[in-house]
Amino acid sequence: MKITYQLIITLVLILSAFVGCVKDKSEKPGDKITFVGKYDIPVLEPSGLTLTSNQNGFWTVSDEDSSLYELDKYGKIIKRIKVDGFDLEGVTVIDEATLAIVLERTREVVILDTTGTEIKRVKINLGGELNLGLEGITYNENTKHFYIVSEKDPPLIIELDENLNEVRRDTIKFAADVSGIFYDKNDNIFWILSDEDQMVVKTDMELNIITKFKISILQPEGITINNEGDRMYIISDREEKLSVYKIN
Repeated sequence: MKITYQLIITLVLILSAFVGCVKDKSEKPGDKITFVGKYDIPVLEPSGLTLTSNQNGFWTVSDEDSSLYELDKYGKIIKRIKVDGFDLEGVTVIDEATLAIVLERTREVVILDTTGTEIKRVKINLGGELNLGLEGITYNENTKHFYIVSEKDPPLIIELDENLNEVRRDTIKFAADVSGIFYDKNDNIFWILSDEDQMVVKTDMELNIITKFKISILQPEGITINNEGDRMYIISDREEKLSVYKIN
């Protein structure tokens, strides 16, 4: 009887260990996020966020003063560039010397260098209310294509080629609105930000949902991921703060 009891205990322990191993294998990297901290940004109504090409700081835009800002990794201003236009909403890095931004109400994509010299400006064919226009932009350095998003009614993702010609557009059906987007070259996926739904959605290139993450940030309007893929940064328009998350 004693031998039987010990055998049962041994089998239970082995089974428990096996189940634990299976569970660990099912957890994929990037399936969880952990809040790290929140930092003040000395920019009025920051909207849009991207890491600099050397990953040592950030670029953001202000829809309050129509300016592009370079920030250090602590959020302090390094450079301010005045932009011809208003209601700036998104920014992405093309290379170490070139950026692209979007203007919501005028439905424009603007390419400029890091000194502020404008290189190209294109108007996007987009109807609807003026204040429900372009909200974010991201860049795929492999294909040299851009992806821009419009806010709502309905939220859209529009792919542009390197000359800013439209390639395709799709409706984003899993969110009430969209306030930011980031293309992740490591996994060839999107990270899409929703203000109204208070969430970040990770999708494949066809917008199939991979994972959803709930957040608690007032008016989040920009998202970016570092090259290592272990940090997510979100900027808040209303709070004027930068939130940092660890990607597990």
